Amino acid sequence: MVPGARHAAGWSGSSPLLANIFLHEVLDVWFEQDIKPRLKGEAVLIRYADDAVLGFSREEDARRVLAVLPKRFGKYGLTLHPRKTRLIDFRSPQRRDSTGPTAGPQRGTFDLLGFTHYWAKSRRGYWVIKQETAMDRLSRAIT
Repeated sequence: MVPGARHAAGWSGSSPLLANIFLHEVLDVWFEQDIKPRLKGEAVLIRYADDAVLGFSREEDARRVLAVLPKRFGKYGLTLHPRKTRLIDFRSPQRRDSTGPTAGPQRGTFDLLGFTHYWAKSRRGYWVIKQETAMDRLSRAIT
C-alpha cells in the first residue's frame, strides 16, 4: 500500500450498527464495484465502523479517489473529517528512499482505531509496520 487516504465520515446517525450498514453501501460497495475496476494499480479498503484507510499502489489513483470521495459522501448527506482526511506516503522507508522524494503527500504515520501505525525495523533488520497507542487516546486514559 503506497499512499493512503484516511477518512472518517461525519455521521450523525442513531446507532453504530446503522452507520456501518449505511457506509457499506456508500463506501464499500462503491469502492469495489465502481472505483477498483477503473484504477491503474492495486487498491485496498480497510474499514471499521466509520473509520477507514484506503491504500493504493499508485499515487495518481489515490489522488483521483481523494478528489471524488467528498462528492460521493455529499450525495448521501455525509462529510469527511477535514483533519483526518489526507494523502500520506506510507511506503516502507526502504522503497521510499530508493525512488526519491515525492512532492505532495505527507510521510510516515497515521492513526486508526486508537493506534498510531508507523514503519520501524524488526529485530532481524526488516522494515515492518508497528503500532503504538495514539497520544490522544493515551492522554485521555491517563486523565
